[in-house]
Amino acid sequence: MPYKLVEGEVRLFYRSTRLVGSRPDGDSAWFKPDNPNLLSDIGHRSADFNKGGFVQLRFEGIDALELHYPGGDHQLEAPTVAARDFLLEEIGFAPGDIEYAPNDDIPATVRSSKPVAARAHILTRAIDPFGRPVAFGFSGNAPERSGADLFLDTNRLDNSLNAALMREGHVYPGYYSARQINGERVGGLPGDLREHLTGLANNARNANKGVWPHDQSTANPQVTQDSDLFQLAIWPKLYRRLAKFYDDTNANHTNLFGFRDWLHADRSGRDDLILVLPIGELLNLSDILMVTANTISMDYAPAELVIVPR
Repeated sequence: MPYKLVEGEVRLFYRSTRLVGSRPDGDSAWFKPDNPNLLSDIGHRSADFNKGGFVQLRFEGIDALELHYPGGDHQLEAPTVAARDFLLEEIGFAPGDIEYAPNDDIPATVRSSKPVAARAHILTRAIDPFGRPVAFGFSGNAPERSGADLFLDTNRLDNSLNAALMREGHVYPGYYSARQINGERVGGLPGDLREHLTGLANNARNANKGVWPHDQSTANPQVTQDSDLFQLAIWPKLYRRLAKFYDDTNANHTNLFGFRDWLHADRSGRDDLILVLPIGELLNLSDILMVTANTISMDYAPAELVIVPR
């Protein structure tokens, strides 16, 4: 399936009856296409636009540390903010010229920026269930016309924002397989692109770039309460599940064995189905975790996992 080229611009805020600021992080941004119709019926779904005409992008193949998870939660601050600032600079913004609203914790909501907008284009072939184009992002305009159907090879991939973030170690691999929609396989990351991104991730990890010096995904970090998560750099998918576990007032938070039970209680919604590449088997998230009363660790590196949408 080819990728759809869509040109437009990235903005960090817009003005209507009031100023509306985005909350950018290391793997998403607001994108306003020149022609919104190009994001209709992509793999049987259409993009969900806000009142300013922007759509939230979800960058393909990468997963950044969470900066503003619902409820005000976040992961380890320094690498989380570094990923956001790197992405914004790659798009064309000056991080030092971005004003954020006052915040008791990590400033996140944009009030103003210089420049106000930056030209960009995306390649997408799927819209996720939340109306976000799953995309490879690129700064500036493309040489082809907007709306063209294009083949994405590794050479072009190397020029993407996704690859830049992975190359500098600011993001984890976050791979998903195709999803069945109306009997058709939609989206998913082709194997050659996945392997190329994995090579970039491995190089960054070996060079101790970005998040990798802080990563504890496979290092048995101690977690006894939700606030411990704020000081950790772990695979964001695992972090999001742990954050939801602690937010669930009906869950048993006495120790982490309660987290495993919580996953098991909802195999379709919580205990993600994952293809483990080294062994070629489909397992649940709980099957690849080593859990004690107060420590948790993954048996496989994020680059070895492909999440299979339910």
